[in-house]
Amino acid sequence: MRKFAISFIAILLIGIGAFYGIKTWENQKNNLNNSQKSVQKVSHINLVALGDSLTEGVGDEKKMKGYSGRIAKEIRSNYDVSVTVSNFGKAGDRSDQIQKRLDTQQKFQTHLKKANVIVMTSGGNDLQQLLLKNVLATSQKTLSAAVAAGQQSYQQKLSALIKDIRSYNSDAPIFIFGNYNPLYVHFADRSDFNADVKLFNAINADAAKKDGNAYFVSIFDLTYGQFKTVAQRKKLVKEAASSNSSSNSNAAMTAVLTGQKGVSNAWISTEDNYHPNNKGYNYMTTQLFNKMKKEAKQWLIKQ
Repeated sequence: MRKFAISFIAILLIGIGAFYGIKTWENQKNNLNNSQKSVQKVSHINLVALGDSLTEGVGDEKKMKGYSGRIAKEIRSNYDVSVTVSNFGKAGDRSDQIQKRLDTQQKFQTHLKKANVIVMTSGGNDLQQLLLKNVLATSQKTLSAAVAAGQQSYQQKLSALIKDIRSYNSDAPIFIFGNYNPLYVHFADRSDFNADVKLFNAINADAAKKDGNAYFVSIFDLTYGQFKTVAQRKKLVKEAASSNSSSNSNAAMTAVLTGQKGVSNAWISTEDNYHPNNKGYNYMTTQLFNKMKKEAKQWLIKQ
């Protein structure tokens, strides 16, 4: 009798546990369904692209405004939403010049206020100006020191630009591109150029982190183009060290920048040896889209 009572109580407890387990699962399922029903995708995206020549799309043989036309196409095809792109890229602009255009152009301001997504390029011309100012530096070490000294100025200018952007639009996520070294394939022995670009990229990445709703998009692999392996890059370094001697390095640099020496990077335009071509802009778009996918809740879902 005692054994029967114990068995009966055990069965009763198991039954009660199963009942409440089923109810708990049903509640969780209902909560999940309700949550999914409450999540709604936006039907239209206003994307504002701002920055320098990389945003303007210089070098793009397809005439798609560089990454901006391509990312709109990716968003449309992958998420079935309409996209309007407003491109405010201007070749040659430093970070402070981008800000000046924003502060003086009402059309720029109006579009920025309506943006669901903001994408920007910055830093390439700030760094180039520093390099040109110190082109006669007596050593690579001296040049790198000058670039390092200019970091603080760029950091302040970029912070001011982002603060200005946020004064017009405090909600939209900002995707900030980094930069690359377009001279690498001709001057692979100049590791200081890569280091300088990385210093400025770190500023862009840090600014994105501090904003809280901004995301850094690395495109540094544009530097290497089709030279993907360590062996290929070592060969380039060896070739560059023998051809770019100190006696003719300035002449070699001029030949590359003026287009007298053919481009060797398959991702860089043959027109100027500097800006991305179709392959390069496709790569930029892929990097941007991958980052946007990870942060889709910030721009694709109705808040």
